[in-house]
Amino acid sequence: MQQNNRIKWGITLCLVVLLTVVLGACGNADSGNQTNGKTSTNDSSGQSQTVAMREYTDATGNKINIPVNPQRVVTTQYLDAMLALGVKPAGAASHLLEGDYLKGKIDGVADIGNPTNVEKVLELQPDLIITTEETSPEVKEQLEKIAPTVVVSFMKGDVFKQFRDVAAVLGKDKEAEQWIVNLDQKAAESRKKLAGKFKKDETVTIYMTYGKDVLRVYGARNVGHVIYRSLELNPPEYIRQKLAKDPNFNFVYDSISMEKLPELSGDRIIMLVYDEESKDGILKEIEQSALWRNLPAVKNHKVYFIKADPWFTYSPLAIDQSLDEAVTMLSTDPK
Repeated sequence: MQQNNRIKWGITLCLVVLLTVVLGACGNADSGNQTNGKTSTNDSSGQSQTVAMREYTDATGNKINIPVNPQRVVTTQYLDAMLALGVKPAGAASHLLEGDYLKGKIDGVADIGNPTNVEKVLELQPDLIITTEETSPEVKEQLEKIAPTVVVSFMKGDVFKQFRDVAAVLGKDKEAEQWIVNLDQKAAESRKKLAGKFKKDETVTIYMTYGKDVLRVYGARNVGHVIYRSLELNPPEYIRQKLAKDPNFNFVYDSISMEKLPELSGDRIIMLVYDEESKDGILKEIEQSALWRNLPAVKNHKVYFIKADPWFTYSPLAIDQSLDEAVTMLSTDPK
């Protein structure tokens, strides 16, 4: 009898141990679906290391496991935003590295080409890639084989939405919010510096000339952000109506003909000369026309000429520097 009891007790103990092991395994399986997890990777020396991961839903709705603290990030668009957050990427697209306004801040950032050179990205061994909806499906598929690839939308929302989204990917939300607060304070101080320089209803039109024959009028993205949002200057009626219907600031510009100049030009004109080609092309044609010479802003010497760098770039650091230049430029009448 005692022997039978010992056998029953032994069987019960085995069942308890087995159940404990099974439950433990289930618990581990469940933890892999939580926000935080871990994965093993090889570092540059080939040594295995454990990296904390989390799930992130990007602009396309894809749920992606990304590093909690990425160390080697490659981006096709958001170099400026990353630098503003104190993160220097391992690599960035060619066109992002051309701006003079970033000199001294991008040393050591590798050029990954434009369009993206996938082989170069592979050489950099990134642990995270940040791109946009403009990346082709074919290239994106190749990038995803290299490292977790997150899409941050460039067109769905303004520069601050982009900035916050990049910060969310990098785990730098607080840094982004503080940076925006600082810029808002700087913008308020800039408006005070220009107080009295503009009449109450005075309007400002922003044009851009590009190449031989491109003329654009701008809204409140790119070059327009500083003028219409930071400094709160008045756009012409045509642009005002556009912006009234555009709460997310998705309207960038309209391409126009020279014949539209009298209709769209405000009391002051800011002319962004994008490239050297336009100086002997569309800009020269405009300046030689009677339409241009008869504009009130031209007659009253209220035309300001600016260059693409940094004004044309729609990103945090470019806007910050453009704001400095705007205050200096608008504090005195053009020569």
